[in-house]
Amino acid sequence: MGGIFSCSSTSVPRPEGYFRIELPEKNYIKSNGFCGPKFEIPVYSVVEDVKSSKKDVCWYNVRFPSFNARLHCTDVILEDNLETLIQDAQDLVFSHEHKANGISRIRVINEQTDGGARGVLYHLGGPVATPIQFFVTDSTEHFLRGSLYFDNRPNPDSTAPVLARLLSDVEHFMRTVSWD
Repeated sequence: MGGIFSCSSTSVPRPEGYFRIELPEKNYIKSNGFCGPKFEIPVYSVVEDVKSSKKDVCWYNVRFPSFNARLHCTDVILEDNLETLIQDAQDLVFSHEHKANGISRIRVINEQTDGGARGVLYHLGGPVATPIQFFVTDSTEHFLRGSLYFDNRPNPDSTAPVLARLLSDVEHFMRTVSWD
């Protein structure tokens, strides 16, 4: 009696793979926001105007097309409300605390300008909508707040190299902000 034998082995499922992300070189250019601040942005980003109905508030985005991300920026003229604006910025950061795996802070000072704009850069770990948030101010006239959004649902594991680059880029942006 003959039999049929197979030489195949048991199939094993392969782990899910992700695209390799090529990061561009770090180079920065000077840019003007639409409402007065000057700063440096990566050459692979563009500044977009966002219409505002309020005359003391300016909105714009720094878009990163190759990363499918944008940094929403809000520039506000101070009117004896610095403490309130800082508290609001911190409340927005910590409203993501239940989803974040951790929140780290980096204090940032622009020592190249008179008075030195100062701020805090927040990195929120895990599956959060805005993994990078910040505020920077000259403490007398201007307050700038920003949040990074991806245009798709990010996977923290696959976007880690991009997020590290954008964290560095936002810190550079903050260190170069000036209101002349």
